Amino acid sequence: MNNEKLIKPNYDYAMQHLYIEMFLADAVTFIRCQNIFDHENFDQRLQKSAEFLKQYVDVYKVVPEVEIINAACSANFASLSLPEENYEWLMNEFENFSRHKGLERAIIESSDLLEAGDYGPVEKLIRDAIQISLTKDMGTDYFEDPRARLAALKDGNGQLSTGWPSVDRRLYGGFNRGELNIFCAGCVVGDTEIKIVRLIDLKNFD
Repeated sequence: MNNEKLIKPNYDYAMQHLYIEMFLADAVTFIRCQNIFDHENFDQRLQKSAEFLKQYVDVYKVVPEVEIINAACSANFASLSLPEENYEWLMNEFENFSRHKGLERAIIESSDLLEAGDYGPVEKLIRDAIQISLTKDMGTDYFEDPRARLAALKDGNGQLSTGWPSVDRRLYGGFNRGELNIFCAGCVVGDTEIKIVRLIDLKNFD
């Protein structure tokens, strides 16, 4: 389906209510949207629930069960069970919703500034609102086709030898640019000494 042909939803109470229900059903999606989640963007009837959701996740590192938020906020959210594909739509639409609300607020806040001839803050308000977006690059997915990823590393050059041929073989040539390498081992097996030696060797590596 061509996404451009989808009817753009309005951001009324029902749509905002659905956003919260979907976030309650999928913690991963909420975490990915957390950087742009602002309870003040929601309808006044939903702001208490949105603020509770944000604070609950901040404190307990998990989204609240529907029964908890309903009891705490006198709300009426339902438990949803939707296919995973629907959450891509949620992220796209919530990003648009957040940007729309950010611009709306910036315009309202700009009226007094413009009247006073104070244009600098207005430019910043508008720029910040326009730049509201989700972090789309989540870094390397180490579980997606690991064989192809390792083969690409092997053929990609730029490896730095660890100094131990047996370790180099397991690392497909050694360390790779842009990757974090962590040594771990049991106590008193010399892993600390290895780390120190490798840090000394690596300090001049670009």
